[in-house]
Amino acid sequence: MQIALNQESKQSIEKVTGLSYDQIISMEIETIENAIEKKIGKRLKFRNKKDSRLPSRGSAYLALNRFFDFNRKKMDRFIDSLSVD
Repeated sequence: MQIALNQESKQSIEKVTGLSYDQIISMEIETIENAIEKKIGKRLKFRNKKDSRLPSRGSAYLALNRFFDFNRKKMDRFIDSLSVD
């Protein structure tokens, strides 16, 4: 199964992070975090606490089929190969 980012998503990632998609997939996570922190001028913050004002509604990107380009025929064949007769 092959899942890939479309060109629009790759451009959005590069605009926000300052790193190209190819750079990101070849870097260690700490290096990516440091590069983003350098670009934005402050440390990244990761919160474990849920915000009750923001209910989960799923991924808008997946709903709009924007984030991933799926090879549907290949995926269907893969799923069919998993079925037990």
